[in-house]
Amino acid sequence: MYNCDQVMAELANFLDDQVAAEIRRELEIHLAHCRTCQALYDSARKTLTIVTESRSFELPEGISSRILEKIMSKVREARRPRPKPSSHPRKRH
Repeated sequence: MYNCDQVMAELANFLDDQVAAEIRRELEIHLAHCRTCQALYDSARKTLTIVTESRSFELPEGISSRILEKIMSKVREARRPRPKPSSHPRKRH
């Protein structure tokens, strides 16, 4: 099964329907089980729909890379293990 990094690497091709059948199957399996990647896929798909249905416009240079970095930062943050609460009860003084 593909991991999140592999899905992100193929996401644009997947959205453009430019992936081989085997890769498509791997991406679909991963997306069915990973809420974070599913949310990113849905957001990207919806954004593409909005942009293609509206008039064209140019983004200022650097905006795309900043948006992508922000998204990837959120993905990395979501994948970080969260500290588990201590199983030891606190002592009160």
